[in-house]
Amino acid sequence: MKTATSSGRGKIRIERLIACAPCELWCALIRETELGQEGAFLRLALAAGVSSDAARITAYQSGRMLECSCGGGVLRWELYPRKAKTLLVFTHAECARQWLACVDGLAALATGVAAGI
Repeated sequence: MKTATSSGRGKIRIERLIACAPCELWCALIRETELGQEGAFLRLALAAGVSSDAARITAYQSGRMLECSCGGGVLRWELYPRKAKTLLVFTHAECARQWLACVDGLAALATGVAAGI
């Protein structure tokens, strides 16, 4: 299942049903985290590789939800178990195409299956 919607205010919501357990997807999501003097940061897995820009982690519930501040916007990942799969819900306020590629890359990392848009 691949879904992307946009509200009237420009906020996008991407949903993916990914063929792995939530713990596997969580590990893939937080794989590129760093802890520094100014807090915890996440480097995003993009189609071209890991982003050189880091998003500041602002909230999380281990294994279930991660929220980051990046470039003035808020990125939020929520993971919901669905039998042997995980429903990933991603929300952000900008550029759906870039974030669709990011979600596809994350799914590929978690499942070991090449991403395809």
